[in-house]
Amino acid sequence: MLISDMNIGNFNSGKIVLLTAKACFIDLGGDEDVFLPPHEVPEGAKKGDELEVFVYNTSADEIRATTEKPYAVMGEFASLEVTDVTDFGMFLDWGLQKDLFVPKRNIRVELKPGEMAVVKVVTDYAGKGVIGTCQFDDLFDELPEDAADTLKVNKQIELIVFGFSRLGVRVIVDSKYSGMLYSNEIFENLRIGEQHSGYIKKIRDDGLIDAALQPQGFVAATKDASGVILDALESAGGFLPLHDKSSADAIKKQLLMSKKVFKKTIGGLYREKKIVIEEEGIRLLR
Repeated sequence: MLISDMNIGNFNSGKIVLLTAKACFIDLGGDEDVFLPPHEVPEGAKKGDELEVFVYNTSADEIRATTEKPYAVMGEFASLEVTDVTDFGMFLDWGLQKDLFVPKRNIRVELKPGEMAVVKVVTDYAGKGVIGTCQFDDLFDELPEDAADTLKVNKQIELIVFGFSRLGVRVIVDSKYSGMLYSNEIFENLRIGEQHSGYIKKIRDDGLIDAALQPQGFVAATKDASGVILDALESAGGFLPLHDKSSADAIKKQLLMSKKVFKKTIGGLYREKKIVIEEEGIRLLR
């Protein structure tokens, strides 16, 4: 069966053509019907019913279907846990009974079971199956022509950390695009494989996205920071030993924000009569 016969590595819809206690086969439009484990058939389903299934290849290069949902489909990026490492490559938990295989040539750095690997789900070299690759610098999607309209500043996005550079932290944006978080705007330790919500800062002329973990602009930033400070005050019993004379490092360590944003924000909270600013710190007004 050829990969062009169906959308391998993705979800497909087809009719049940055979259903017994030991086997279920689905017609997905290829040369052969595809096996679905009978214990995965939805209760009450019968011959002739249409099912949506995920299609993948087994280690024997046979095509199989499953009603399980993988953490990523063909063309998507994901952060997946390493389950095993061999001389030929490594295996990742991607939500199915059969792990996702990453050939050795596709591995960026050596990892151990239990560690997280950032991969893109791709077609294998023969074009017949699904594998993963950690070598994906040339595999990001190009920004759409209407990026200026659809990817506006401060739009919330999802980020996956996949590398570091002299400028900052390299991230995958919305499982499609290449982005960067700049070192001077990061107030927490980030690790490869971590997933974070973030915001668009700028669409660059070279097709990359400058991203940030905080919304841009003082109005947006202080609105976000206000919640952080009030939550921290609640957790600390109503008082924090931080004020406008505190060091930038102390503020960054406790609140994960810059001193500039902190000072602007506590000024707003003071005017809103939510806090008082004392000589030794700030206190929550209840």
